[in-house]
Amino acid sequence: MMSGRIELDVWGGVREHGRSCYRLEVAETSVLLDCGGKKERGGLYPRLVPEQVKRLSVVFLSHAHEDHMAALPLLLQHGYTGEIWLTRETFRQLPGYARAWRSYVESYGGSVPYAESDWERLRWRLLDEEAEPSRWMTAAPGVRVCWGPSGHLPGAVWLLLELEGRVAFFSGDYSGESTLLRATMPGPELLEGRRIELAIVDAAYGDAEAEQGAQLDALCDKLMEVHAREGHVLLPVPSCGRGMDLAVELSERLPHMPLAVESTLALEWARLLRSDLAARWLRADAPARLAAAIGRLVTVSGEAQRQQLLRGSPRIILSPDGMMLSEPARAYGRALQQDARHAIVFTGHLSRDARAMGGGVDCEIVSTRYKVHQGLPDVLQMLRALQPLATVLVHADDQATTLLARRLRSLGSWELLDPLLADEEPLPSDARQD
Repeated sequence: MMSGRIELDVWGGVREHGRSCYRLEVAETSVLLDCGGKKERGGLYPRLVPEQVKRLSVVFLSHAHEDHMAALPLLLQHGYTGEIWLTRETFRQLPGYARAWRSYVESYGGSVPYAESDWERLRWRLLDEEAEPSRWMTAAPGVRVCWGPSGHLPGAVWLLLELEGRVAFFSGDYSGESTLLRATMPGPELLEGRRIELAIVDAAYGDAEAEQGAQLDALCDKLMEVHAREGHVLLPVPSCGRGMDLAVELSERLPHMPLAVESTLALEWARLLRSDLAARWLRADAPARLAAAIGRLVTVSGEAQRQQLLRGSPRIILSPDGMMLSEPARAYGRALQQDARHAIVFTGHLSRDARAMGGGVDCEIVSTRYKVHQGLPDVLQMLRALQPLATVLVHADDQATTLLARRLRSLGSWELLDPLLADEEPLPSDARQD
C-alpha cells in the first residue's frame, strides 16, 4: 500500500562539494542518507533540524569518506537512537576516517563538536550481513532497501529505497570507470513495474565530458615530463579507492618509472586481495592486476625512509590524504616545495583549504583528475537507465550544477529539482556552518 509523495529535505550536499546529508519522508516514515562534514574553514557540518532528527526511522551511510560520515555523532545530540545501516567494509574504515576528520579540524585550531566516545554509542547494522546485493530487505517499519557496489571505494554502495511503497534511489558517490572496483545499478526486476519517484544522483564533475582514458593519458604525460627533468612527483591519494587504481594504471602504463608508496596504503590494498573481499568489491581481473602492481612498489615507513627516498633517484610517490591536509603528505610537500624540478599532482577534489597551500612554493602544483564521480555522460547514462520521475543533482558546486542542469535539459525531458538547503539551525558552539 502506498502513502503520499516523497518529501526531500537537504541538510547539505546540494550546490556544494561535501557534507552529504539528505532526509526523505513519506507520511510518518523518514530516513537520512549520509551525514558528512566539509573540509573548508576548519570543518563545516550539515544543517540538522533537531525535531526531525529525533523522528528519523533509520539512517543509511553510503561510504566512509569524511564528507559523508563526519557528522553522524551529532545525531545523538538531537535525540536519534535508531540504527545506522552500512556495509561491513565501510564500518571497518570508519575509525580511520573519524581520526582523519578530528586531525583536520584540530590542525585549524578547532575541536569536533562531539566526544570521541560518541562513535561507540551509535547503533550499527551491516547491510551485507542481512542481504546480498540487489536483494530487498526490511530496514525499519515502512522502509525496505536494496544495495549494490558504487565503484567509488571498497564498501561504497548505491541504495534503492522503498518508503511506504514509494521508491527512491541514492547513487552515493558513484563511478562506473574505476580500474579495479565493481559498480552496478539496480535492475528493472527490482522495481516490479514501478517507477523511481526521486533519484539523488552524484554529479560532482558537473558538465565535464572527459572519459577516464583521456584523464589517464594527461596524467601520464605530466609524470613523464617531471621525470625527464629529474624531479619527484607526489601523488596524494585517499587511503582507499583512487590510489590503488592509480598504482595499477601507472605500473602498467609507465613500467620504466619507479613507484614508491607509504606502507599504510600498500597494506590497505593488499588486504583487498582476500578472496571474499575481492569477490564482493573488485572487478574479475582486478586481483591479478593489483597483486602485480603491489609487487613493483617500494614501500616507505617512517621519516628516515622518507628522507632516504627523497635523496635518491626520481620517483612517483603515493601518500595518504588526497587533499594533502595531514601527515605524511604535508611532510612530503614541505620537502619538495622549494625545488622547481618536483611536482605535486592532485587527482581529486580540492577544498578551499587545500587550494590555499599552493602559494609561495617553487615546485609545480598540478590538478589532473582521475574520475571517481560522475560528469555529464555518466549522469546521462544513469538517468537513461533508471528513468526517474524527478532527479536532484548533488556533490557539485553552484556553477557546475547549473551548467550540468542546462545541458541535461537540452538532451532530454528530465525533471530536475533544485531544493534549497534547510534553514540554518543552531549547532554546538564549536561546530561551524555556512
